[in-house]
Order: sequence, then C-alpha cells, then structure tokens
Amino acid sequence: MKSLKNFNRIIYCLIFICCCSKLFSQHHSIQQIDTLLIKTNEELRTQISNKDLIIWNQKIIKEAIQNNYPKGEAWGYANIANRLWLVGEFKKAIEYLNYAEEKSKKINDDFLAGKINQEYSQVYNRMNLPKMALDYNLKAMRSALRLKKDNQDCRFFLRYVYSTRAVYFNGIERSDSSLIYLHKAMKIDPNPLDVAHIASHYTKYKWNSDSANYYFKKAFDLVETKRFKHNKYQRATVLNDYGIFMQVQKKNNEAIDAFTKSAALAKEINRPQLVLSNYKLLASVYKELKEPDKEVEYLNKATSLKDSIDNDQSKAITLAFNKISKKEEEEKKQKTKFQTALWYGGISLLIVTVLSLYFYLQIKKKKKRLIESKTIILQQEEEAKILKRKLNENHDQLIQLAKKNSAGFLALFQETYPEVSQLLLKINPYLSLSDLSFSAMIFLGFSSKEIAQYSSMEHRSVQTKKYRLRKKLNLEAETDLYQFIRSISEVQ
Repeated sequence: MKSLKNFNRIIYCLIFICCCSKLFSQHHSIQQIDTLLIKTNEELRTQISNKDLIIWNQKIIKEAIQNNYPKGEAWGYANIANRLWLVGEFKKAIEYLNYAEEKSKKINDDFLAGKINQEYSQVYNRMNLPKMALDYNLKAMRSALRLKKDNQDCRFFLRYVYSTRAVYFNGIERSDSSLIYLHKAMKIDPNPLDVAHIASHYTKYKWNSDSANYYFKKAFDLVETKRFKHNKYQRATVLNDYGIFMQVQKKNNEAIDAFTKSAALAKEINRPQLVLSNYKLLASVYKELKEPDKEVEYLNKATSLKDSIDNDQSKAITLAFNKISKKEEEEKKQKTKFQTALWYGGISLLIVTVLSLYFYLQIKKKKKRLIESKTIILQQEEEAKILKRKLNENHDQLIQLAKKNSAGFLALFQETYPEVSQLLLKINPYLSLSDLSFSAMIFLGFSSKEIAQYSSMEHRSVQTKKYRLRKKLNLEAETDLYQFIRSISEVQ
C-alpha cells in the first residue's frame, strides 16, 4: 500500500514537471492564460500538492505581468489564496486576496469579482467570522448569478457558491436555509460533498435514517465515479459526515473507522480543519466507549492542532482589521489633500458651504464605519470568549446537568455565566427561576426539541414558554430569541 502511494506521488510529480516544462517553454496569449488559471488550475487541484499548485500559479502570474494583463495577475493571486486558507494559513491568504483586489479595481468582470469575494468568504468562515463570511458570499453569489448560464465554468462556480453558503448557514444553526442551498447546488451539479451534507441534515436536524442512508449511498457512489475517485478531500468529507451518522446510531466501531480514514486522508492533503474535526469526534466516541486513554490521546492531538490554527488565525484577524484601518487612513489623507488644494485655489463662499456639507456627510459615514468595525471586533471577541468557554469543564458539566434535568443546573450556569442571569433580571426583575433555567438552555444552544426532551415537556409547551419569555423580555416580533439570549453578554 505504501509503495503504491509512493508510486502515485512520483506520477503526480512527473505530471507537474511535464506540465511546467511544456507550459513555460512558450509564451501564451491572454485567452490561454485565462484557460490555465480557470480550467487547468481546477484540474490540477486533485493531482498535485498545494505547494506545487502555488508554484504553478506564480509562474502564470509572471506570464500575466509580461503580457500586461492585471486580470490574470488577480486570478492567480486568488488561486494561491485558495490553497493557503485550505491549509490554515489565513494571514497569507488575506494578503494574496488584498493583492487580487488591488489588481481588479479597474476591471469590470463578474467572474473575477465573484471569485475574489468567494475566497474572502471562505477565509472569514474558517476564522469563525460568520457574518463577514455570509456578506462576502452574498457578493459572490450576486456576481455568479449575472454570469452566462450556458458556460460550464460559470455554472460550476455558482454551485460552489451555493454549496459554501449552505455550510455557513449550517454553522449559525439555520438548517432550513442550509438545506435549500444544498439542493440548489446539487441541482446544478451533483457533488459528493453536498450530497453527504444533505444526509447529515437528516442525521442532525430531522432524524430520518432512511433518508440519511439514501443520500450517503448516493455520496459514496459519486465518490467512486471517475470524476471524483481521486479527490481525497471529497472522500474525507463524506467519511467525516458518515462517521457522525454512525455515532448517532451508536455504531461506534463503524464511526471510529470512518473518522480514522477521514483524518488520514485530510492529513495527506493537508486539511488541518478537517483533521481537527475528526480528532474531536474520535475523542467523543472513545468517551462514549469509556476508553479514557484514547479519549485523552485525541483530545491532546486536537488541542495541539487547534493551537497551531488559532495562532495563524489571530495574525489573520489583525491583518483583516488593519486593512480596514489602513483604508480609512488613506481616505482621510485624500480628504486632507483635497481640502488643502481647494483652500489654496481660492474657493468662493458657495463652494466652501458645499464643501462643509460634503465633509459633514463623510464624517457621518466614517462614524458609521467605525461603529461597524467595533461591532465586528466585539463579535470576534465574543466568539473567542465562547470558544474558550466551550473548552471549560463547567460547560460539559452544564450540558450533562441540563440533559438530566438536574436541580443544580441553574446554580452552576449562574456561576459559569453570571452576566446572563444578571442582565436578564435587569430587563425584568420578576423573571422566575424556571424562566432563568429555560433561558440558560437556550443560551447553551439546545433546540426546542431537545428542551422538551430533557425537561419532560411537550414540544407545544416549549413554544408557549418561548412566547411568554419573549413578552417578559419585551422583545419585538422580528427579534430572534436565541440570538438575543446568546449575545446578551455583549452588554458587559
């Protein structure tokens, strides 16, 4: 088996060397550069390593520069960014996307704009910034919908945008929206990853083993087709989702086998986020099997890998916010130069009045941008705080106490998250202990179905209790109760 892998690597290296020698022994037209950056790059993604593909794109970028072709440069930078965020190098990915964005400023091309915005959305999603990820993904989707529907590359790109949008919605617990976009993606082009995610939907949100089995079988059938047979990322993702399905069914040995195979493939193709997911899931299975040594082994692996990912993520966040600050500084300098030029030009009273009004409006916009920037920073801080809390032993204990409907649940919750109850009581001092306990379960992310199950209540009673709690908290109809309670600690 090992010799076969080495043989495959040698073959891929020879393919890469052959392609490079053939590609860069001649000069290419702009049309040929486009084909290389879009079609050939996509074909090589599953054939050569990330490092080799980055080198490939760097050489094409040089050709684009020689041809004075900024669109080619921008597309090449976006391709490189795609390889970088996949392996967790978020800071470098954002730097390359900044290069791509700078080169594309004067280019009116929806495909290129969509590509850059989509890669930004992927980076921010991996950095746990869901709002920014969805915003950039929406820009990419608008661009993709304006593309030619009869062009295969354009259709595949729209499928990719739909597929990732489904993942983002799933990450913020909007499962119905996620399912809608998964089906939209599958309608354009059936893909093992999307089909497996649909199966996961029936595993997690609408427990239906028949539907889940149907879609998993379809996903595994697709993985074995000629088109996807050598796509290790697709196979690893399908195995990861299938392992969760097996774990839910208490088929722990099958789950361990699926997670182990998925982790091995993910390591082979350098997908740290997927490796981390498998490590965490393996630890949870071994916990259920009461094998503490194995559980600790995979928890240690997960912690070590997560520290490495978080380190680069922290640098990337700094770069992202520096980009916002730098843009504002450049705008401020431009305004100052403009103002100085007008004063030295001998502006009349009328122009001075108009200029004053202009600056007033610009300052108002600037304040709005600053508020938005602060909101993003606060959001990131809160998400980091939540991630830290999830690693706290109290959090796991709280989940268990809630599931057992223990009397000590509320006391431990108030000790762990004191600000939540305090702020709720500030809104309404007459909230009962039952209201606070119910709010605590919502804060911890329990669904209505789970609350009904663990509290021995009817599902209808849970909905009634939600309605009454909304009234007690004076929430408007359009305000999401879950989002309100989860974000209440932002007031601190």
